Amino acid sequence: MEKIRVKQMRFIDSAGRERILNGMNIDDKLLDQKEFRYKLDEDFFKKYKEKGFDIIRLAVTWQNLEPEMGKYNESYLKSLDGIFALAEEYGVYILLDMHQDIYSANGGKCVGDGAPEWAAITDGAKPRMPIFVWADGYFFGRWVHNAFDHFWNNDFYRGVGLQDRYCELWKMLARRYGESPALFGFDLMNEPFPGSMSKRMFARLIGGVAKTVATHEKIDRKKMLRAAVNRDTRLLLDCIGGDVIRDAVKGVDGLSAEFDKKKYSPFLNKTTAAIREITKNGIIMIEQSYLCNSGIKQSVPPITVNGKREELQCFGPHSYDFSVDTPLYQYANSSRVKAFFDEMRNTQLRLEVPVIVGEWGGCSDNTDTSWFPHAYELLDYFDEKHWGQMYWDYHGDDLDSPLMEMLCRTHPVAVAGEIKSYSYNRATDVFTLSYTSDNEGESIIYVHKPFTADGVDFKVIEQYTSGASLIAVKTGAGENTIKLSIRS
Repeated sequence: MEKIRVKQMRFIDSAGRERILNGMNIDDKLLDQKEFRYKLDEDFFKKYKEKGFDIIRLAVTWQNLEPEMGKYNESYLKSLDGIFALAEEYGVYILLDMHQDIYSANGGKCVGDGAPEWAAITDGAKPRMPIFVWADGYFFGRWVHNAFDHFWNNDFYRGVGLQDRYCELWKMLARRYGESPALFGFDLMNEPFPGSMSKRMFARLIGGVAKTVATHEKIDRKKMLRAAVNRDTRLLLDCIGGDVIRDAVKGVDGLSAEFDKKKYSPFLNKTTAAIREITKNGIIMIEQSYLCNSGIKQSVPPITVNGKREELQCFGPHSYDFSVDTPLYQYANSSRVKAFFDEMRNTQLRLEVPVIVGEWGGCSDNTDTSWFPHAYELLDYFDEKHWGQMYWDYHGDDLDSPLMEMLCRTHPVAVAGEIKSYSYNRATDVFTLSYTSDNEGESIIYVHKPFTADGVDFKVIEQYTSGASLIAVKTGAGENTIKLSIRS
């Protein structure tokens, strides 16, 4: 497998080609696992490649890796060994994600996941099950706030700092997988949460939304009232579109910056330094805090180790419409989500790193096609920004589900030059890729159906029974444009 590295705001392989990676999140957030929850065997990887996927964000938890302090779960790790071995065989990259949601499951007392119960210091606050949605512990859970505060402060458990134990966990994983050809990188913490300071952040967020609804010149309050009277939920939600959402949330930017600079950035630097003690391989992924998923500005600086900028780092933004995890998700508004991602684009430009979208999508039923127009808009947005993506998430049988009608699509894999643009026009079934190259080269494209390519010098690398194929296209130095006509 080609080793993926970073060159300014692009991922490149050892042949110098720009890489666009596409895949899915596959998570294990269950408690007390002896092995990874899904059977990712040869049949899985064969089908995964046939669908055009070449990366997995493999979400594991501290609770399953180190259920007892200092004792790692060897049977679980052996199951991960098998996944890495097959990923290498089939040319699929692995991004190891240390996942958490509301910090911990606290031994099953709440719906969270992440830290083992021994590492969740709640100061006596009692975990509970959600009242509204799974995430309400972030809003109202004192046990969540306390646990995060203790983690960010590196407070001791049995004489050892919590972050210090966390770094040891990452060092163990770096020893085990740092030399694997399948390793893409390390996602140090899923959607870090600020802890108790979030109470001030939520207060400002609610105030900002209320003020925007009451006073913003782009809000049609007559339309909003009419929607409320008629109980037209979709119309009501659409009254707050992408053109006003940043104004509604920007009041939280200052507090978000305080968390990013005082808590999150030192954590990133410390954990990266621990990994780099073991291996120089693997791209380190920066995320944004849970609150920044909704367009609040992120202010974390680039990762540094011993005062020097880390060479292999990228940004992995997440975003969903604020109706996610509710029955209202069928009314997801693409303009809002694209506005969230616009703010994340600003973060990319500030950090000067490449992006692969760490999470998006979030439809709870992967057989539902009604929301595909929303999804197509976001995929087109990612293509416009030259961002790869990892869909949230895999449910165990999705490679044969209607979801593939949306995710399985023609896209560049490795481009022998610097990409100018690429797109797949669903109305005309035409894929177009334009790039500039200093030399002759061979680009790789995944094509999801049979196609014609007049005037294109190509060869088929892999032909799949579905009619999809992986092709190599030879082009010369200078400006190059490749057009493929997809046959339905």
